[in-house]
Amino acid sequence: MGESMRLRTSDPWPATSSAFDGRTILLRGARGETLGLQVRLAQGARASAELRLPGSAARVTAFSVGSLEVSDPSSDLYGPSRGRGWYPDILFPQPGEASRGSEVAYFDVEIHSDAAPGRYEGELITDQQRTPVVLGVSRARINLDPDPLVWAFYLPGEIARAHGHDDDDGRASIEAEQAYYDLFRAHGVLLAADLPPARFASRRAFVRDVQFWPVGIDISSDQAIATDVQRWLDVFQSVSATPFAIPVDEPRTLDERVRARHVAEVIGRSGGGRPRLLRGVTDGVSAVYGDAIDVFISPRNVPTIALQRRARGERFWTYNGRPPAAGSMTLDADGSALRTWGWIAYRYGVELWYAWEALYFSDRYNNGGPTDVMRNPVTFDERRRGKGDWGNGDGVLAYPGPLPSLRLKTLRRGLEDRLLLRELEACGRADVADRIARRIVPHALAEADATASWPEQESTWERARYELLDAIEATCDDARLER
Repeated sequence: MGESMRLRTSDPWPATSSAFDGRTILLRGARGETLGLQVRLAQGARASAELRLPGSAARVTAFSVGSLEVSDPSSDLYGPSRGRGWYPDILFPQPGEASRGSEVAYFDVEIHSDAAPGRYEGELITDQQRTPVVLGVSRARINLDPDPLVWAFYLPGEIARAHGHDDDDGRASIEAEQAYYDLFRAHGVLLAADLPPARFASRRAFVRDVQFWPVGIDISSDQAIATDVQRWLDVFQSVSATPFAIPVDEPRTLDERVRARHVAEVIGRSGGGRPRLLRGVTDGVSAVYGDAIDVFISPRNVPTIALQRRARGERFWTYNGRPPAAGSMTLDADGSALRTWGWIAYRYGVELWYAWEALYFSDRYNNGGPTDVMRNPVTFDERRRGKGDWGNGDGVLAYPGPLPSLRLKTLRRGLEDRLLLRELEACGRADVADRIARRIVPHALAEADATASWPEQESTWERARYELLDAIEATCDDARLER
């Protein structure tokens, strides 16, 4: 299977596979693309698997896979749940190309950006058999690293606590953060926190090849706002990114929206506002905000309101996901849920997608202490506060270590799909890219129907990806593909 299928240990074998025809494992990708391959071994058995491919074509990284038991399916806040059961998600890197001792093996197949296009043969070796593998390397080429689409929020204190460090921006804590930052960037995600100016210097090296960077502003008084705005403007004179701030998060009442507008207006009077320091709000457009907001972050704005107002210089981003608007981050969602983000972003021209949290190791919003995320999947639980929603894996896209999740791999899959769509568009076939994107995601965000419009079967997604590869090869000239 690819990385966008998530079978519980109790689920039956699928009738078809997007990567296996019953005799041969068939992989295909662009240069610079990383393919994910899951290998489900005999049910209930713990075995080893080794994937061998020519080193001239790709680098193989093996993982054993840990599962978490969902006994309380996520509440309706997150959309439909697949129900109770053991879900594979925690990926433990293994030395070499072999995965050992788990019911599911996972492999990253990182196709070299300078690999020669063509057919490469290898094999998958398990305890029971050897299976031939064919890797087809396309002429297409993508690079996921620059300009990540997804911004994932985190708190440095969560990493510091998980690794036994003080949250003091010292060398040990920054080195630990660097490891998480690098992991997420390798998957097309910017891991960044909107910290105050005093904490920026130690993380300045994290700002590379990005359009936007979140910053924190003290809103305790108008003078505090003005002071922080000037500090940020001074800092970003020599930083090649545009800072943005979300001083009031998810305003729901009239008073909260009025407060958000006031803070935004003070930022503007202090020298901020577009284009120097963007003022954001995680809310839909409202007359209450007047002209004080530069970035509206909500699925409710896209596409109609965004199309109407972008000419005014306003930006429209989105965040998180719940079907039918977008796929959910939760562990018990459909396996392709996070793959949808890249396709939806291309389909509707979203330039930044905000993931509320990526390392939510403590349920601080619900008066909870540290969560044993390696054993307990319920990471967000409002029942502690007498409310009714809870989520499995909400806010956790990587585990302490850092260890990637299978969901992070699925998110990367969709972000790479987006790059293939963009590559086809850049080669002059925006019509074909748009047609394929509309077929796969007919309706999402504010256009969503009553149910999710994207396909459930991984094979449908993969056929669309192959269609993109074929169209790029048929359309793009050598000069562009060899750049």
